[in-house]
Amino acid sequence: MKRSLVLALALGLFAPSALLVTPTAAMAQARPLIERIEPTAGPPGTTVRIHGRGFSRGYTVLFNERPLTPTEVLPERLTVTLPEGASTGRFVLSNRPGQRGADEVETEVFRVTAQAPAPTVSAIEPATAAPGMEVVLRGENFATRATDNVVRIGALPMVVRAGDASTLRVIVPDGAVTGPVFVRAGGSPEGQSQAVLTLTPRLIIRELSTMAVAPGGRVILRGAGFSPVIPRNRVTLGGRPLRVLRATATELEVEVPVGAESATLAIEVQGAGRYEMASRLFVGPAPAVTTMSPPAASVGQRVTLRGSNFGTDLGRVQVTVGGRPAVVSAVTPTELTITVPEGATTGRVAVTASGIGPVDSTTDFTVLVPVSLSRFEPRAADVGDRITLFGAGFSTTPAQNAVTLNNTRLTVVSATPTELVCELTPGSRSGNLAVAVEGNGNARLREPFMVTVRPRISAMEPDRGPPGTAVVLRAANLPADRSLVQVRISGVDVPIESYTREAVTVRVPPNAQSGRFSIVVRLQGTGATEQPFTVLQPVTLAAVEPPAGPVGATVTLRGTGFEPELPRLRVRLGATLIRPLRNSTTEIVFTVPRGSRGGPVSVEAEGRQTVTSPEPFAITVPPVLVGFAPLAVTPGQTLTLRGRNLGTSTATTGVLIGDVTCPASEVSPTRIACVVPVEARTGPVVVRVANAGEARARGNLTVRQGPPGPPGPRPR
Repeated sequence: MKRSLVLALALGLFAPSALLVTPTAAMAQARPLIERIEPTAGPPGTTVRIHGRGFSRGYTVLFNERPLTPTEVLPERLTVTLPEGASTGRFVLSNRPGQRGADEVETEVFRVTAQAPAPTVSAIEPATAAPGMEVVLRGENFATRATDNVVRIGALPMVVRAGDASTLRVIVPDGAVTGPVFVRAGGSPEGQSQAVLTLTPRLIIRELSTMAVAPGGRVILRGAGFSPVIPRNRVTLGGRPLRVLRATATELEVEVPVGAESATLAIEVQGAGRYEMASRLFVGPAPAVTTMSPPAASVGQRVTLRGSNFGTDLGRVQVTVGGRPAVVSAVTPTELTITVPEGATTGRVAVTASGIGPVDSTTDFTVLVPVSLSRFEPRAADVGDRITLFGAGFSTTPAQNAVTLNNTRLTVVSATPTELVCELTPGSRSGNLAVAVEGNGNARLREPFMVTVRPRISAMEPDRGPPGTAVVLRAANLPADRSLVQVRISGVDVPIESYTREAVTVRVPPNAQSGRFSIVVRLQGTGATEQPFTVLQPVTLAAVEPPAGPVGATVTLRGTGFEPELPRLRVRLGATLIRPLRNSTTEIVFTVPRGSRGGPVSVEAEGRQTVTSPEPFAITVPPVLVGFAPLAVTPGQTLTLRGRNLGTSTATTGVLIGDVTCPASEVSPTRIACVVPVEARTGPVVVRVANAGEARARGNLTVRQGPPGPPGPRPR
């Protein structure tokens, strides 16, 4: 044994916390007494308790000469774990392991058995829990003594409250997260549950939206572990159930029933346990404000609020005016006296009494600001125009603001606490503006307002056109000095081309937008057209190809700015509306319709300039070829063709023999003469008339090579 201990020391096998003492300490140590060991048999990993007296850290625990580190050292008990690879033997307590003369005490034989099977966890009940809840594990191979089972979830140990070989009751620790549960029974391998334990937040109510509420009122509970499913939350007040109106994982809104009394709140959530608050929720009647006297006052003035349920304790009443806390100087159950606070604005008066509230007044309390005027816009205007006064202390009721100009009362159109919009009434003359607010004083501006005669536009010619269009604005009240006048369209300045006191001529600028023309005269005001001027997109019609043609002919219009969307495009041939075959911004293609009599071609679309061809499109009649003579010719011989609509000019009518041109020497609507060229060969005879089409004779013309033959017979 001594040799084994020396070897163990040399190899560093002793754990740092092994029970080693110096010889001096060992000599002073009383000899321990071993009474029994529990258990007396088990596999490696088994926890063994050595019972007796006089145990201390002065003695080292050995098993088969192998030092062990106790997990527990008490005067009456030592607890150790049987190491892996151990075989049957005795536990020994030695004060000087491996040294001569050591004092050693040994136990009875501990029988090392085969490794116990790992525990199996077949069920977790419930499968969802919160920290602090008890969970039942069902399975096999658990240690029969509850304390011999080591249970964990993740890295956190779970306290085992009770158990046997098939059932363990454990407590979910704080900080646990969803995952499997692990169980080790004595020295057995660790077993893992097949299912996971789903962890929900610990059920807790951290705060209430109010600690006092009136019967029928609502309270919001804030905390954790609530269920978003309303029926899974059961909230009680002193044992009386409350109706849950809204639920999230962190908030519950509940309704306090009529007849409820002050008590503690408790909540039970399926799968998350139960929680009861320590403090009580006060339930009592809510305060109500019925009248305010006066209903309007300035900062620092006293106001009396009349109503009910205010109480009698001045310290338990809070009042706000427009959100600002007010000083409460007196209180009775039906009356409060407050002072309008600094910074208060018009709004509801809110009262909280004995923690219940705040309860708003049914109407606004008006906080009056001393009346003042700072400026006005515009600087000058005509009768019927509107001006805006800026300042403070105005009434929001227009009739309570009396605005005058040189002692003539103006019509107040709209009012806010800081702005008044007024209309100049007939008879208004230049002077100073003043305002008097009912119950709140008056103010006057030093800078005078000028009443002018603004220009008035009576006509606009034309009312639409593309950029570059000359527009005449006929107007009255124009000054003689042209430099005082500026013309605008949609707020953009437009250069004046000509000017008189009755009319102004301008030209629509590039990129102008549709809108009203206005004439601005310095120190007089602005006049605008009644109707907006429509700025049309420019369109050009460069060509009509061909310029004439028969019914059914295809015509192409070429230009720029055409409407690309067919439903918005209108094309006319004379008075006939035509539906194009296709169109783009530069080309429109259509077919001459049946019944058309021709005429100018026009293109129009909403928002675009209308354009018309300078020359009318002529409807032509296709040529008809009746016959030709002679039927056989030699080059150089004259060929005569007869028919209808054959044209009137050699410049517009042509003859083909096969694919060779036969130059025409004479053309009339019913007769064509041409000289057969040397290149001609036997083939068909075709007449082509410009912008009218072509005609083909029946049968081929025979062309013989040789000198010219005699004239042929009459055409057939």
